[in-house]
Amino acid sequence: MVDALRKLLLAGLGTIDLTEEKAKAIFNDLVARGEMSEKDAKELISSWTKRAAEHRGRLQEDIDQAVQRALSAMGIARKAEVEALKAKITELEGRLGTRDGSVAESPKPEA
Repeated sequence: MVDALRKLLLAGLGTIDLTEEKAKAIFNDLVARGEMSEKDAKELISSWTKRAAEHRGRLQEDIDQAVQRALSAMGIARKAEVEALKAKITELEGRLGTRDGSVAESPKPEA
């Protein structure tokens, strides 16, 4: 599931990049044919590149959120959550005075 979502992300970003390249080629062709000034083409390309970057960022955020919702629905912990639990375990082991995870034996009460 995660791999499928990752492929979707890459396809979406690839489409944006492809469209950006096509737009640049069209603007450059218009300049070469004299139908557009080079200054106007540069401004349009700059504007298009800026908008494409914004769309790319929003697409990335949307897909990240979808992946997180899917992982959460499946009960899969995020790496940061696992790392936080590991740190807490290490801290608790330190408090118990062990490093291997075994509980130190407490002294037996004298009778």
